[in-house]
Amino acid sequence: MKKVLWVKFGWSDYYRGGFVDGNFSWLNDNKGKKNDGRGHEAFNFNAGPDGTYYCYVPPQSKDYAPSSHDPEGWTVICLAKNPRHTGIHVVGWYENATLHGQWLEPPDSIMKKRGDTAHPAYDWSYCITSKTAYFIPPESRNLPFSDASIRQGKYSFLAGPEVESNDNKRRVLKLLEGRLKTLTAFAIKNPGESKLPDPELDSADPLKGFGTPEHRKEVEKAAERVVIEHYETKGYTCKRVTHIPCGYDFVFAKGKSQLHVEVKGTSGSSPRFFLTRNEYTTGLQLNPAWRLAMVTSALSTSPSITMYTATEIQRAFELEPYVYMGKLIPKPECSQAG
Repeated sequence: MKKVLWVKFGWSDYYRGGFVDGNFSWLNDNKGKKNDGRGHEAFNFNAGPDGTYYCYVPPQSKDYAPSSHDPEGWTVICLAKNPRHTGIHVVGWYENATLHGQWLEPPDSIMKKRGDTAHPAYDWSYCITSKTAYFIPPESRNLPFSDASIRQGKYSFLAGPEVESNDNKRRVLKLLEGRLKTLTAFAIKNPGESKLPDPELDSADPLKGFGTPEHRKEVEKAAERVVIEHYETKGYTCKRVTHIPCGYDFVFAKGKSQLHVEVKGTSGSSPRFFLTRNEYTTGLQLNPAWRLAMVTSALSTSPSITMYTATEIQRAFELEPYVYMGKLIPKPECSQAG
């Protein structure tokens, strides 16, 4: 028998101990206090030493935590709302999960692994465990949806023993199973430190999630070839200017028309990129001729290219500082009168 439920909790980019945001009583009641942003779900996709994933779900009225007389073998679809946008997202799911029906304290081995014993104020609990988890990275959460029954609840059983099916449950189940089918290509199975970069814990190399340096160079060259061919077929001439700190890679010219194009590529099908400070300020902010050429599936036989103006980028993407570098401010030399 199919056994499926959805659960909804606060939003986090990586669920590895970082900040949690959401319209939940615990998070709202602790805003501005020492527990601000310290939601229990902060560790929902962070496995323990034995590979077990521990999932917290906020309480739902008198029903407490999700429970069943047949607690083994559930598929738990995890939902969260990005507080900066409308709509709900699938952030991951658990397979063959166990519903404990109560909130439990994490094992001592988990506390020691994460160093939580040094921060006793950050207590957390769980009510679901599983050995198999699928995590959707934040850059791939691009299929928001809206549903009144999900907005009003913390969890709901869609199929399984003692679950009374109805038109609403069947509709939501079909919707969520369709989302999982689409997101499987982007999901990270059993996420961990070796599979998932975390800007909060691993900011030394912000490009780690884009593969090895060799892989990134291969993607970069493939993306450039796609863009050059795209413009040459339209009658443009091409001049490479990557050696000049001008905020873009190529000048494409046709007659009096010139485009200053910065090329970004990814081997995946979801567009994501980093801009340097120079590309952002000198290019995007100050140059009307500046364009971003975003190439997805760059290493495939059918790459896709999308061109963006500066205005279109700011409408389509969230642009946020990712890493700050600190440098000592030089002290002024002191002069002494002779």
